[in-house]
Amino acid sequence: MSKGRYWLAIIFPIASVSSGFGVIIPLYILSLHGNVVDVGLATTAYELVVIPASLIWGEATQKFNKLRFFILLSVIGTLPLIVLLYLLHSIIAAIIIYAAYAFIFTASSPAINVLIMNRRKDTVLRSYYGIYGLLNILGNIVGYIPGILLFSDVIARYLIILISFNTISILLTFLLIKNYKDKKSIRNKTKHISKMFPILNSISRLPQILTGHELILKLADIRKRKRTVRIFTMFAAIALVNFGIYLFNTSYIPFLYSFKLSFSDIFLVNVINGIGQAVIYLFFMTGWAKGKLRKYYRISTLIRSSSYFIAIISPIFLAGILYFNMFSYFVAGLGYAMWNISASVIIYVNISGKLEAHYIGIWSAIVVLSGVLGSISSGFISFYSGYILTFILSIIFTISSIFVFNRAYSNGDSIIDFGNKV
Repeated sequence: MSKGRYWLAIIFPIASVSSGFGVIIPLYILSLHGNVVDVGLATTAYELVVIPASLIWGEATQKFNKLRFFILLSVIGTLPLIVLLYLLHSIIAAIIIYAAYAFIFTASSPAINVLIMNRRKDTVLRSYYGIYGLLNILGNIVGYIPGILLFSDVIARYLIILISFNTISILLTFLLIKNYKDKKSIRNKTKHISKMFPILNSISRLPQILTGHELILKLADIRKRKRTVRIFTMFAAIALVNFGIYLFNTSYIPFLYSFKLSFSDIFLVNVINGIGQAVIYLFFMTGWAKGKLRKYYRISTLIRSSSYFIAIISPIFLAGILYFNMFSYFVAGLGYAMWNISASVIIYVNISGKLEAHYIGIWSAIVVLSGVLGSISSGFISFYSGYILTFILSIIFTISSIFVFNRAYSNGDSIIDFGNKV
């Protein structure tokens, strides 16, 4: 790695803390005798905070142009939240802390993206999105690994490890992030981020890229044109998958916990998921992905649905339930990464142009709404009707996305991106 890219090292500990929170919060709640409804409420609280936090920190970064300050604010502000989680033993406190983490964690997103834009020579969607996404996934895996190695008092010890990761983030930020003097350039790049980056990560589970430009825009102002109808058809298709993802993921850790899998086993399952995602990112980045992106979108929904089915049948083979779910979540990782890349690029290419910010505002609202509804629905459906029904509904919503998505291209139009026809 060239000297000018050393600063990218901060992504690993930041992503490690982020992924660690995503697993330890559900386990923390369940260890306090909470249930899947409580886990659903925690995930919902997190999602509700992300968009307004993105808007606030995006505006603040643009106004003050202090990149290192906002990254430091994020990583230093995370430290007391982990300490509070270590000291307090309350489900309500865990939900509030997780929401607070969503707010403070997002503070670093605009600044990190400005740094990335300073290092790239041109806009190559595939390589740009793939490299940054891969770095985040590898950081996530690094964050999961310590959880596998802890066999007693996992939560307390793992929180200490998160404090260690967070301390490393603080030190690396001080050492590797410089204060840029070209304030005009930073301001221009921050404005560009507010238009471009929401689409690239708004459908990701952990929003490490700025997630919103405008939260809600009036739908009535949009003219009824063929292009507009197609865009909204794709929005609806992707929202269905996103709903299914949150419906499944929110209940998945409680599902594993209900079969007495150890905390280390649950961390192992998440590591395998990260490896599956990394495989797909490498597949796209190395040029193995050929042909039309819409093909990968359709394949991804089938792969993701098959992973849900494997999880459904895993209790039949109780003795091997860990191995079935390792395979299930690996397949889920493959499907998610393939869907995330293909859907993000398809949407971005479709909305590029005059009404880009307009569509991004609406898209952000749709994505957040589908995630929030998926999270809250997951908790209550699983609690009152069982995990199997929740996972079956996840399959139904995911598969239905294909039929909606096909309608967007029923007129035979094609769009060009990085050399492939969408």
